[in-house]
Amino acid sequence: MLSTMRFFYSVFALVSGNQFILAQVSTFPYAERFDSVAVPALPAGWASTTIRLSSGDFASSTSTTRSAPNCLISTNSTITQTLTSPTFNFTGRSPNQLQFYTARSGTHTAGLLLEASIDNGATFLVQLADTIRNPGSAGYVLTTIQLPGSLFNQAAVKFRWRLTGGSGGTTGTFRIDDVSLSVLTTFDLSITRLFASPVSPTANDSIVFSAFVKNLGQQTASGYSIAFFRDANQNQVLDPSEQFTSVSGNPIPASDSASFNALHTALPAGSHRFYALVSYLQDENSANDTLVMTVGVASLTRALVVNEIMYEPLTNQNEWIELLNRGSSPIDLANWKFSDRPTTSGANMFTITSQSRVVQPGDFVVIAAESSILQLYSNLQSAGSNIHVFILNRSGGLSLGNEGDDIILKDLTGKAIDSVSYTPTWHHPDVTDTKGRSLERINPNLDTNDPRNWSTATGFPGGSPGGSNTIFTRTLSVSASLSISPNPFSPDGDGFEDFCSISYDLPSSTSLIHLRIYDIKGRLIRTLANAEFSGAKGSVIWDGLDNGKQRARIGPYVVFIEALDGQGGTVHSAKAVVVVATRL
Repeated sequence: MLSTMRFFYSVFALVSGNQFILAQVSTFPYAERFDSVAVPALPAGWASTTIRLSSGDFASSTSTTRSAPNCLISTNSTITQTLTSPTFNFTGRSPNQLQFYTARSGTHTAGLLLEASIDNGATFLVQLADTIRNPGSAGYVLTTIQLPGSLFNQAAVKFRWRLTGGSGGTTGTFRIDDVSLSVLTTFDLSITRLFASPVSPTANDSIVFSAFVKNLGQQTASGYSIAFFRDANQNQVLDPSEQFTSVSGNPIPASDSASFNALHTALPAGSHRFYALVSYLQDENSANDTLVMTVGVASLTRALVVNEIMYEPLTNQNEWIELLNRGSSPIDLANWKFSDRPTTSGANMFTITSQSRVVQPGDFVVIAAESSILQLYSNLQSAGSNIHVFILNRSGGLSLGNEGDDIILKDLTGKAIDSVSYTPTWHHPDVTDTKGRSLERINPNLDTNDPRNWSTATGFPGGSPGGSNTIFTRTLSVSASLSISPNPFSPDGDGFEDFCSISYDLPSSTSLIHLRIYDIKGRLIRTLANAEFSGAKGSVIWDGLDNGKQRARIGPYVVFIEALDGQGGTVHSAKAVVVVATRL
């Protein structure tokens, strides 16, 4: 598995009599985070004085670490105490830097001396820095020591941290964590930076990646290449099939840098991990050959839209909203959020999911406060792949206001993708009790905040989560129309064409409809719909009976529909002829 930086080290052991002696670290860079041991033990090769405690003055601890889980800790600023590293073999090597982090309490004022031994710890005659004092802050402080040339080619080097004691308090604490050591190399290429342009791409943008490579070796580097990968399967392994380009570079002199660019085509909205890898056969340090970055690709505005809102459910039901992917590309919902209208105390923010969930074009997303929605809408219990249901388990609901509110939908980058400011006035004016009925969007391609694009759900039980809205209309007809099938039909009970379906298409998204049947003399014989709430399209079945439940006589009849437009009060009407026949 690759990460931004990898560290390797080798430790060789010697046996002297019955004693196991840790010997030399000879592979670099070296890093010790003190995390591989069980508290209070020290890592192999590390040693401490026993002046304060017989078990050791320094011990590993999980308390206030810089990098979890462990650090090393010493207590009592008044007593001299030392910590000694393993032995380092610098044969043929030129040591470069020693880095470590320390943190002190306010009463730990003892001086810290850093010393080196070239005789495997028999003497520590090389002083590496002036006395290091308490910096006056409780947080971790980085110390970087440039190692002297006297350590070059030495085979048995140890480092010692010596607290001089004699001042401060007996309860003062000293912590050390994340020790690292590097050497100068003859051949070493490092990827120092990797970034993308644009910085905040959207799903329509191609992305240019730039990798900066620095020659940390002492000789000119040539014969190398830079490969770029997209971790498509998100396993953090650079599979050959994930490489999208490779670039060969010109020679880079020592201490110089070069940049390399790679173009990647537009990506779907979501989080994507990219790697740059330098391949160089002579490279002596593989720890800095790879760099990784994550790119958050923003969704296109209104690619995912608020499509239905249940803000005032019936008792024992819960609030929910429905989203629709109206775009042409898949969308990963990981780390998408939505919130209500901000107030002086802030907004209620909800994370839809922290896991990857890909929503394909045309898919529905249903987000509910509680699981009771599954019993109310049976289609959600066995939802297909085009319906994504998220239960947030919030007994207090989604905090949607009954007198109106905002719903603001944001993608993983924080970009607002859709937002709606609904009010109860968006319900159909002829629906007197809207409690338990959702607000439905008439057409997802029209303006989100156009009141004319929303109205009351007409279906039972008060909404259509996970399916086409009951008032959904792509385009409205110019005028009302009727179609009848079969026509003629023969309601004689023989099982063949005993009923006819009367379909209507109206130039209004929501209406109150009246649908009546008249005989050829203009007399009303049957009322099929009387002030019923309807969307722009619908169908009504006629069984060939009149209002008295008698079969209509053979002959032509006039079907007449009137629709009262709830938006403007306009009456639309249409008529057609249906023939009642009998089989010969």
